[in-house]
Amino acid sequence: MRKRSEGGDEWESQFERIIGLGERSYRKSYYPELQRKLAELKKKNAELEAKNAELEQYAYTVSHDLKSPLITIHGFLGILLEARDTGDWEDFDHAVSRIAAATSSMSALLDDLLELSRVGRLVNSPESVPFSEVVEEALKQVEGAIAGAGAIVHVEPDLPIVTGDRNRLVEVVQNLVDNAVRYSTNQSHPNVYIGGRRVGREAVFFVRDEGIGIDRRYHERVFELFRRLDPKCPGTGIGLTLVKRIVEVHGGRVWVDSFGLGRGSTFWFTIPDPAEPDSPASE
Repeated sequence: MRKRSEGGDEWESQFERIIGLGERSYRKSYYPELQRKLAELKKKNAELEAKNAELEQYAYTVSHDLKSPLITIHGFLGILLEARDTGDWEDFDHAVSRIAAATSSMSALLDDLLELSRVGRLVNSPESVPFSEVVEEALKQVEGAIAGAGAIVHVEPDLPIVTGDRNRLVEVVQNLVDNAVRYSTNQSHPNVYIGGRRVGREAVFFVRDEGIGIDRRYHERVFELFRRLDPKCPGTGIGLTLVKRIVEVHGGRVWVDSFGLGRGSTFWFTIPDPAEPDSPASE
């Protein structure tokens, strides 16, 4: 019986040794993969924290900016009722026009917020498209603003071909050109320049104006929601936020260069090439 027990102990020892070797082999084979997965998880957590912070700021800003037209409506409703009772129809008409303007402002704000919420959620199939066609479509969308400002848009020939959501890319150029025209009111006939070229595995584009310019302190903040450097200019302050969101959904970057007030601005953005099938980015 004792020999059998010793044999059993020997088998158990051998089994534990084999299991130990297997565990070390497993760790050696899968440890790099586990490290990669852990790094990806940390990156996702950081992105989630950034998105949560952005959402908090978004909720605060939206509630603040929606209150403004509501306060206007509430205030002029009182004037409207008083004018009706006193028969002051001039004040009555003025109050009605102010209420109508406030509701139009709120409607535009809500439409832009809805459009912003769709970016990255409702996605069209990516397609290969010459960027000159994107620019052409975008300019048609803002030809009224261009004509109204007497602006001249200069487009470089032979713009690169890119792959992406065609409609969203049109929105990027549309918003940047509209922004360039809007903030060039210091000129009788503003000039807007559009160009781009391929750099490595991405296409780099710009929209440049000769308008009021942007102080270096605000180069990052101009992309924040509802951020308008000149409150007198029309718009909801969502255009550049929309541009940033669309470009980032395409995996690109966006930034602005300006030498200061009165010296114009250049908005740059990149659209990277699609990831190769075997590259880590496509996994």
